[in-house]
Parts: sequence; C-alpha cells; structure tokens
Amino acid sequence: MKIEKIICFLSIILIIGYATIVVESVYYVEMTPYADDACTVEKGESGVGYAFVVGECFGVGSFAPIVNNYIITLGDNNNNATFHQYQSSDNACSQANPIYDVTYQSGSCYNAPEYADNNMYPNIYNYVLVSIKENPTSMPQYAYKFTQYIDSNCATNPQWYFFYTNDTVFHYGNNDFSKFYCDEGEPYELYCEGSATNCTVNDQSRPCSRNVWAWHEHIYFLASC
Repeated sequence: MKIEKIICFLSIILIIGYATIVVESVYYVEMTPYADDACTVEKGESGVGYAFVVGECFGVGSFAPIVNNYIITLGDNNNNATFHQYQSSDNACSQANPIYDVTYQSGSCYNAPEYADNNMYPNIYNYVLVSIKENPTSMPQYAYKFTQYIDSNCATNPQWYFFYTNDTVFHYGNNDFSKFYCDEGEPYELYCEGSATNCTVNDQSRPCSRNVWAWHEHIYFLASC
C-alpha cells in the first residue's frame, strides 16, 4: 500500500511538472522571395520577403498616418492564413474591415505584397512562396532585416519582419541605385549616384529603438542582417 501511494504521489508530481513546462505554440506566416512566378527554389531566393506572427495585433507602415494594423488567423487545418486589416488608429485591432481581408494558401506562390519600407525604396516586383511555421527556432541572416517588437529590449517573439536578400538592388532611374549586402554580420547599403563608380557605403544596422514615426503604436524595431 505504501508503494502504491509513493507511485501515485510521483505520478502527480510528473503531471504537475509537465503542465508547468507546456508552452503555447507560436505560428508565423513566412513569405520567402523568388524572382520567378513559380517560386522555383532551385533558382535561389531573390528580392523582398516577410514573416508575420499569427494571432497578435501588429502595425505595419513607416509613418503614423499610413500605418495599418493587422491580425492573422489560420484556417483549413493551418493550411491558409488570412490577414485582417484595421485602421491606423485601431491599434487594439477591434474593428476589422472585411473588404481588405487577404488570404494566402501555404505552399503557393504569389506576387510579393508591399508591406516593406516602400516609402524609402522603390518596389521590387518579385514573388513569394508562402509557408506557415510552428515555433520557428531562428531567423535566417539576410542582407538587411527590419524586425518589429512590442518590447523595448527587442527580446520577445518578433511581431513581423521584412528582409532583402543579398545583392538586392533598388533602381531609382537616372542610373541611381541602392544595393544591399551583409558583411561580417552587419547590413550595408551601397548607394550609387549616376554610375557604378560614384558610390558610398552606408551602415544600415540599428539597435533596438522606439519607432517614433508610428508613435501611437508603442512599437520597437531592430535593423540587422
């Protein structure tokens, strides 16, 4: 009888211990960029890509008047993701506008959406392969990555990020262009004005900082490779 009580007690301890270490899964919608409309993996990644957290309200945009807020929900056994859009002032995502809902199917190739910092750089018309990942363990390194957080230390799960693959080039016309690359873990922009011989190199890394342009959102960002 005594042994049975000990076994019962140990079983309860194990159950309690298991319950305390169970962590709720975090899902991300990842958009990996490719140059062709079939998102041919063998041709390699190219252009502007994204990743977004599922189930949290987050703001997207460079300046307060044009920041939109989103919540992503999953459907069809986590095989598709719907982006629900909210107004700039609705940073609690309380009143969605259904006409702006966009649904992406996992495993499908789409024209890349324009969520990145296109106020600073011209759009690149690449394509993205959509996937839905549970508890991704790490973020890959790219030429440039802009990552948004809700905390001032940029230490929690990121809300979303956009990135440029190595050697992504933005053309402005008149032979002006910017080229992004990563060197020894730091992101750089090669800006050339008029010709490929009249260029300057700009360090694009930024420590965890408050996004003052979207002041009402209380969000922070980190710029890295």
